[in-house]
Amino acid sequence: MKVVSLILFLGLFSFVTEAQVVIGGSEESNKTQAKKKEKRQKKERSSVGLDAASSIYLVSNWSMNNRQLITNKAPYGDTLGFRANETSMGSWSFALGIRNRITPRLSWDGGVSFNRNGENYSFEEQDTSFSYSTTYQYIGMPFRLNFTFGKTVEFFGGIGVMPQLFSSYRQEVKWRSGDSNGGETLKSKPGYAPNSFVLSGLVNLGVCLHFEKNWSLLVSPELRYQFTSSYNKQDDFVHKNRAYGITFGLIRRLQ
Repeated sequence: MKVVSLILFLGLFSFVTEAQVVIGGSEESNKTQAKKKEKRQKKERSSVGLDAASSIYLVSNWSMNNRQLITNKAPYGDTLGFRANETSMGSWSFALGIRNRITPRLSWDGGVSFNRNGENYSFEEQDTSFSYSTTYQYIGMPFRLNFTFGKTVEFFGGIGVMPQLFSSYRQEVKWRSGDSNGGETLKSKPGYAPNSFVLSGLVNLGVCLHFEKNWSLLVSPELRYQFTSSYNKQDDFVHKNRAYGITFGLIRRLQ
């Protein structure tokens, strides 16, 4: 009887031990599988690229600005005069915003930007010269739709609009006559009344390089085309800016 009891006890002990090993192995296996799945999902999210999740961007833009300047309609218009000889100006702009995915190939972005544009003028004859650089500054709210493709190296193209609120006007003037010379800075100009709101269109093409830890580098040629005049309706001229430049900066994915 003792022998039978001993055999039954050993059998029960063996069963319990094996069950514990199986359960423990199952738990360990589940943890391993969960880690592998999480790692695979992170890799998949990273490989999708810029639009895999919400992201924020900080970019700067350098552009060459050319203005369209034409005589306003009667009764306000006047001849262009020396302003017909104004030339282009280079300027820096900056933007901070957010991007998000709509479909696997379509995304949107919007934010706040600080934009500059302007023109130069220079006249020189014998011992006389006169020149100025005019800068218009705006706070913009760009919004774009982007079509994207690619993973680690992602290409995209987009179109959008940018409402702009007038911020400030600045004109640096210099002159020389014989042995004398001088200059001044104008923050307002007699007869000049800016339009407080202008609307521009945006077209961009670019490439985005995705790195680990959710960081990306963006480089994008961009065209800005101003639809409405910088000057009010009663001004002598209709002034519209054209900016051709390149945008570059960093993107941080949030998910």
